[in-house]
Formats: sequence, C-alpha cells, structure tokens
Amino acid sequence: MFPEKFPSFQVQKPIEAGQLEQKNSLIFEKQKMLLSKVAEQVNASVERYGVKGLVDADGRIVSENFALEKGGIYEEEKIAEDSAKVRIEEQKYSGSYTERVQERYRKEFGIEGEEAILEHYRQEKEKSKSNQVEMITIALLHKVLRNRFLVVRASKFDDYKHGVDYLVLDKETGATICAFDGVLKNERDEGRPSSKLAKIHDKAEHGGAEVTYGIAMRDERLVRSHVQHKPLFYLTIESSDIKRLTHSLVDNFDGAISDVEREIFTKLVESIDEQRDILDQLSLPNHVKREMDEIPVLLEAFQECCATK
Repeated sequence: MFPEKFPSFQVQKPIEAGQLEQKNSLIFEKQKMLLSKVAEQVNASVERYGVKGLVDADGRIVSENFALEKGGIYEEEKIAEDSAKVRIEEQKYSGSYTERVQERYRKEFGIEGEEAILEHYRQEKEKSKSNQVEMITIALLHKVLRNRFLVVRASKFDDYKHGVDYLVLDKETGATICAFDGVLKNERDEGRPSSKLAKIHDKAEHGGAEVTYGIAMRDERLVRSHVQHKPLFYLTIESSDIKRLTHSLVDNFDGAISDVEREIFTKLVESIDEQRDILDQLSLPNHVKREMDEIPVLLEAFQECCATK
C-alpha cells in the first residue's frame, strides 16, 4: 500500500550555461583585481633599488624594459625578435593563419582578419582554467612570501620558450632561487604519470631552467638579468580549489594568512620537497646540484613565512 504522502524533497536545478559563464566571469574578474594589486606592490617594492616597471598589470616581467637604453641588458633588436617568436607561437596554437580557422571565426564569432583572431585567442587563453591557476598561484605566493621573497611571473617569451611561469628571488641573500611552472590538476589526472615530472627531469639533467628576462641581486642592487641553471619545479593547484582560494585572497589580501591559503600553500611546499627528493636521485650537472643544495633552506624559509603571518 502506498503512503498517503510521499516525503518531500527538492530537485536541484542544473545550472544553466549562461549562469555558469557569469559565475566564471566574476571569478576571473576577481583574479584580475588580485593580479593588479600584486603588480602594484611588486613594482613599488623594487623602486627602492631604482628599478621601474618591472612587471605589467598581470604581474609579468616586461621584456621591453630590458632594452639597453632603459638600463637593461639587451639590444632592442633582440627583444623585438623574441616578441616575434611569441607571436609565431600564438599563431601556431591559435591556427590564425589557416583558412579553416579563419572561416570558423567568421561563422561563429563574426571575426575577420588574423590580428583579430589572435586577439580573441589571447583573451580566451587569459580566461582559461590553466591561466587562472597561474593568476591565483602568483597571488598566493606573493601574499605569503612578500616580506622576504620577490615572486614574479615570467615574461611571455620565457613562458613559451623555456616553460617557466614564475621566478623567486630571496631578498635577504640576493639569490634567484628557482623557477616554477604552474599546473592545473583535475580529478581525471589522479594516478596518471605526470608529463610535468618528465619535463623537470629533462630540465635538470640538461642544465636546469633558463630565463632570458630574469632578475638578480648584485651588490645589494636588483638588476635585470639572464638567469640559468635553476631547478624547475611544478606547482599544482586543483581545479576545485581555484574558487575558494580566489574568494579567500580577495576577502583579505593584505591581512593574515587564512586557513584555506595556509592549507594550499603547505601542499605546494610539500610537492616541491617531493620533487626535490626525486631530482636528487638523478645524475645532475654540478651547477644544478649546487642550486639543488639550497632548496631545503628555501623550503624552510617558505614554511617560516607561512607560519609567522
């Protein structure tokens, strides 16, 4: 016999595509706001060394300011060549030069011309989850480490050419410690062999990471510099953590480290230590070994920064 009344329950309505897109857009705008704050604070902190315009509004090192006439280290022609190489990579990934892609953009977006396609590609790439990981990671690293370390996003050229997303410089010792590559982790990645791990193996065995548009301390002065032989580690943030970390940083960017921020930062430090253990088992060039020997001290300093704020 059926009951007179069935128990009541609520049916969860699926989130419509438009609503989801709007929520994602709000998250992205908050991340952009965080990046702007990071860039402002980084540029202000390096002015004491006589360095202006180190990073752009996205926290990336500005390669154009490495020109000799601006106190940098490269001829303008070399910087222009590197910018052209970035454009070639963007053309390759976007397919903007192919008729098939150009036709698709005309039909789907009403966009014509290779330059307009490239601009659309850049905007979409900026909003991608992988780029959001880069944005939120630099905000977290900056908040936790800014009293002792200078953390910056690598130039677009070094991102494409050398696979480096971030550089870390110790303001106390003056050493450019290491380079990081930001990685988005999804649930489907569990148990899979990491292509990123293979990448850091290869980098370490072949002389370490190189950064064309880097930073270094010389005679207590911050200078634009070519950096090489640095250990490269990847920093993984799970897709499910992007939103809560964004909200946490937005709510209290200049305040104490929150439980969420401490939890995720601790995971990053533990991951670096695990990667270090793996790299230490490899037969590495002596100059990379010397750099690797400094990593335990670096991680200890990272933990102190996280514990004392």
